[in-house]
Amino acid sequence: MIGERLSEVRKDHGDTQSSLAKKLNVSVATVRSWEQEKSSPAHEILVNICKMYRVSSDYLLGLSNVDPSYIQRRRLESFTQQELEELAEYERFLLWRRSQRQ
Repeated sequence: MIGERLSEVRKDHGDTQSSLAKKLNVSVATVRSWEQEKSSPAHEILVNICKMYRVSSDYLLGLSNVDPSYIQRRRLESFTQQELEELAEYERFLLWRRSQRQ
């Protein structure tokens, strides 16, 4: 499970196996081995991967099928900067409107 998810998250962040290997100070063969489910990263490396990609270990390990924060980040990345500013403005408006009703 970790191999498939690691590959997905790595690609979502535009990393190759080689670039991930460099970031983690491991060989490309090691990353390939993880993604082919032949081995698993050590605990310390798993923590580094989770921090680097801001993804939960439960999701990477297959203990959870959804990582809500990761899905939210991917969704937000699809917006332009202007759209994000408009969303923030609308959020402020909704909170203001709620405060006026109380």
